[in-house]
Amino acid sequence: MPLLGAVLLLCFLCSCDVDTSSQRPQPVVLVSIERATVRQHVTLFLDTGEVNRTFGTVDASFVMHHEDHEFIISLIEKVNVEEECSSNGPTMAPVLTYRRGMVEEKCGLAGLQSLLDSFLLIPERTMPWPFEPQDAPHPVGHTVNSFQDYSPIPGDEYFHPGVDIMASEYSSVYNVLPGRVVKAGYYDLSGGNAQDPMYFEVVVNTQNGIVVQYHHIDPTSVSDEVKESLQNGTILPVGAKIGFIVSWPIVETGYSNEPFHHLHLNTFTRDLLPLNGLQLLIPHPDERAPRFNGIFLVDAARTTVLDPDALTDDFRVVVEVYDLMDGNVWPLPPRRYEVRVGDERGETILKRAGYDYVAALSPVKEDFVCDYYLCGDAGMVSVGDYGERRMFVEATAFDKAGAKAPPITRADVGHGKRVLSVSAYDEYENCSVLSLSITLP
Repeated sequence: MPLLGAVLLLCFLCSCDVDTSSQRPQPVVLVSIERATVRQHVTLFLDTGEVNRTFGTVDASFVMHHEDHEFIISLIEKVNVEEECSSNGPTMAPVLTYRRGMVEEKCGLAGLQSLLDSFLLIPERTMPWPFEPQDAPHPVGHTVNSFQDYSPIPGDEYFHPGVDIMASEYSSVYNVLPGRVVKAGYYDLSGGNAQDPMYFEVVVNTQNGIVVQYHHIDPTSVSDEVKESLQNGTILPVGAKIGFIVSWPIVETGYSNEPFHHLHLNTFTRDLLPLNGLQLLIPHPDERAPRFNGIFLVDAARTTVLDPDALTDDFRVVVEVYDLMDGNVWPLPPRRYEVRVGDERGETILKRAGYDYVAALSPVKEDFVCDYYLCGDAGMVSVGDYGERRMFVEATAFDKAGAKAPPITRADVGHGKRVLSVSAYDEYENCSVLSLSITLP
């Protein structure tokens, strides 16, 4: 698996003077940095198979399957550290750092990095797609932060927890990461035991610690390879057939005017925290920037729309914006936002760092959705169903780490005429900016 700018450190820490027989064996530590993308830090504890891992701000730790753990140990045991380090001088990455007391030597370990990466790192922009051809992107109907509301009951709004990948009815679905099938059965959105053929899933626990859920698989089409893996714990390889998608009976009247045939692909940590599947999959060649429909200022309680020409209250910034990724007909939400307030000379007075929606996601899909989106606040109703999609997002709702942020105060921006600008970035960093003149008496 190619990684840009990757650095591999395998650390064996030991001391000749201290009895470590009763101590926990030292970890193998790997640090991998991908250029301008997501930093991952991984620590593998060889005694237990525990993998402490962060993916950006997300805790993606897991415990390796015992067979994978044994395989990794066998790889490490084959490395003759002293011979390698005495015969080779310092090299570029990957390197092994071998320490005894205060002595440290480095040497290259060609061929070991890619094997370890496949077990310990989360793929970014390299994961195959689940339809043929797997090495090319496919249309996307919803993303992991899409607003969903198919009910007239307030409080039923939720984040779409995965990526809807569009295909013709009965298209075959193929595995995207090697792992073991842990479920091939029905799920019920209400938490009951209904056996609706529209809601059948195949679940794979991948070797690198991700839970992949393939939703809307036709229950009569589950492949023999899936059944074998489920029964015997064998590895389901990349490209193995899962089954085919069901024929979706509902016509999406708002945009495609066709039945919404799709695979719902969930990628979770082992703690079922949603990961952004588009961040993992081979990317679209998307050059379209998001499109704004407007900027609105609301009061701190999000009950009233404020007059930008006479701002006398603390305020929050709301935008209506959408993205048509790579020619899609389905409006998708941008990924992140930044807010800036400047004076008439263009000098920045205030800047709210852009927050990434991934930081606000929770294993409970209803959490934060009506903090992120407006669900009728100040008369602005976000809509996400088969007939319409409207997305009113509060661009000042969270800070960069995903914590709830306070409104912008008058003390933050002073008095007089100001220019408020909002930048919206899509999944591939295409950016649009919309500005609004404001006056603070």
